[in-house]
Amino acid sequence: MSASNEWTEWHLTPQGWARGTEKEDFRRIDREPPEDRVLTVRYRQFIGSVYSGMKESTETIWESEDKKTIVQLKKQFGEAPQTL
Repeated sequence: MSASNEWTEWHLTPQGWARGTEKEDFRRIDREPPEDRVLTVRYRQFIGSVYSGMKESTETIWESEDKKTIVQLKKQFGEAPQTL
């Protein structure tokens, strides 16, 4: 069992990045993805043990086939937030 494993999903939409489902160590908040999303990424903070350093990662967990729109919206709004 890890010391900490927390993450937040971020959805890229025409209005910008929208917060999605979140998991904290002792709770989870589920949110439905926006219907107009084109990309969903998960930002994660993980600590394997009390003696380990924190590891941060971002992974794509869903993307639409419309790559052109994804590129345009990333230019407009930047990469996904790296925050819980």
